[in-house]
Amino acid sequence: MPNKNTFDIKPIHDLIIEELTDGLWIDPFANKNKLATVTNDLSKEFDPPYSPRQVSECYNNVGYNVTWDTTKASFWGNHKREISRIVKLGGKVITFGWHNDTICTVEIKTHEGEFAKIKGDKTGMEQTTSHPKQLNENDEKLISYLKNLSDDYWDFKNEDVREYTHGIHNYPAMMVCPISRNIIRIVNSIKHIDTIFDPFTGSGTVLVEGMLAGIKTIYGNDINPLALFLSKVKTTPLDINKLQFEAQKLYQRINERYSPYIIQIDGADDIMRHSYNLDLTAKNGWGSDAPRYLSKYKDDIFLDIDIPHFKNIGYWFKPRVILLLSLIKSEISKISDPNIRNFIFVAFSETIRFVSNRRNGEFKMFRMPAAKVKSFAPDVIKEFSTILNRNIEKMNAFNEVYSDINGNSLVHIYNNNATTLVDVPNESVDLVVTSPPYGDSRTTVAYGEYSRLSLQWLDLFDLSEKEIMGIDKTLMGGGKFRNGFEYNIPSKTLRKSLECIKDIDLERAGDVYSFYCDLANSISAISDKTKSGGYQFWVVGNRTVKGELLLTDEIISEIAENYNLEHIYTIDRNIINKVMPALNSPTNESGVKSSTMTNEHIVVLRKN
Repeated sequence: MPNKNTFDIKPIHDLIIEELTDGLWIDPFANKNKLATVTNDLSKEFDPPYSPRQVSECYNNVGYNVTWDTTKASFWGNHKREISRIVKLGGKVITFGWHNDTICTVEIKTHEGEFAKIKGDKTGMEQTTSHPKQLNENDEKLISYLKNLSDDYWDFKNEDVREYTHGIHNYPAMMVCPISRNIIRIVNSIKHIDTIFDPFTGSGTVLVEGMLAGIKTIYGNDINPLALFLSKVKTTPLDINKLQFEAQKLYQRINERYSPYIIQIDGADDIMRHSYNLDLTAKNGWGSDAPRYLSKYKDDIFLDIDIPHFKNIGYWFKPRVILLLSLIKSEISKISDPNIRNFIFVAFSETIRFVSNRRNGEFKMFRMPAAKVKSFAPDVIKEFSTILNRNIEKMNAFNEVYSDINGNSLVHIYNNNATTLVDVPNESVDLVVTSPPYGDSRTTVAYGEYSRLSLQWLDLFDLSEKEIMGIDKTLMGGGKFRNGFEYNIPSKTLRKSLECIKDIDLERAGDVYSFYCDLANSISAISDKTKSGGYQFWVVGNRTVKGELLLTDEIISEIAENYNLEHIYTIDRNIINKVMPALNSPTNESGVKSSTMTNEHIVVLRKN
């Protein structure tokens, strides 16, 4: 209990009295309370302690030597295991304390010892044994094919990884398209594929390749609105003549709007500096109140244009850039065909990144140095038109290939949590090809931060500012275990790594645990969607946290055994073309950097 007076609180006291039936009752942290048959306590102030600090204060005061082992999260797990040992089957354990948002927890002992995962239980328990592989004829063919490939086959060093609609917009840590293209081809040579699924779609690479392979039904899923938007646009063939016609009309309208105000728009930066006395590099003033200053300015020059209002827009964009982006956006919005309009908005989204004050090559929200911001003067209209013209060429190339194969795929893109996937039919998928995040967004690739400016400008998804700013918290590993956790993921490899990380940083261990909890539940959900005999290809990287290498390929294989999946093979590949930062901070210590991962692993599973 978190306080020596907890049992004096009326609802809690009444509950205890109601539950104290015949039998032996034990209170291992009784303090002054003597309600149970057997009581135990060490401290009169707070027993049990409910934080690492109190563990130290409590047990040092009664002569115990407190070490890191007594303050890490396993401290609580050890108590629970000892309590479980002495409780009868059917016996009840009632706990009062702080556990996330829970004040009272009532548990009943249902079995003895650890047990393997039961189908339907999303959390699972750690298995103590593994079974020998049960390979079928297709497995043997697949393994033989993969083993006969050259060591560098999967590197794709000289491949164009941005061909077709793959290259119309950047996205963090995109799986290069030749990976899924070759997986589809190889599996299709062994068994027919009617349905393919990518539960972590990102910007739609697997979906595009599924279409170009002529697969009948294609499922994609992601929780990031920008990813859903990009995937939809990339997989929607367009009439190239209509697209080119609309683009030319758009360029003309932009020029007609811009020309009469060219002096006022191009001079906006100087006006804000000298007439409004604003520092365009400051977070406050221009940085925080840009819409107010620009609204006054456009009224003064009689410019009829809507200025976006979102937090710190001035910190990320200079006055002239905001005016030109607003002008372009208003003209795109006039296009009546929604598919063409969305395609052009993708070029607009890509332009936003290049003309913002954000540092080049960053996924997270880091701004250029003030000196560079001061001199930064991008040609917004030229940048936009260059990107759009390039994208039209890529759509044309995609159309030609899709037309040549008489493509008629049905593409379904969902916005489900990957741990449930409620919209994807059960046992409907022949092939899963996916590349899940390498870790939680806060400490690895920040998909939400990368998408933020585009979502704020596009305004296509009816999202509030709070929802846009909180996207990373909704992604894999967004849950928090700051004060420890009770391990229940079926992977010995992960358990071993977490023990090492916990000894260094309990909160970081919680971040890692949260991610793998979500990953385990996702594996369960994806297994439910896969047909018996269907294959899954998981493209993963093994990241380092606090100096500990997390073997995600092995962890996935161990978890998969508990969800009716057989590990068939693992392919190793060098990362040549993937868009990722060159350095990261695996220890989260200022100034301590190391190179990011240079290889990936493709884990091959089969549904039993």
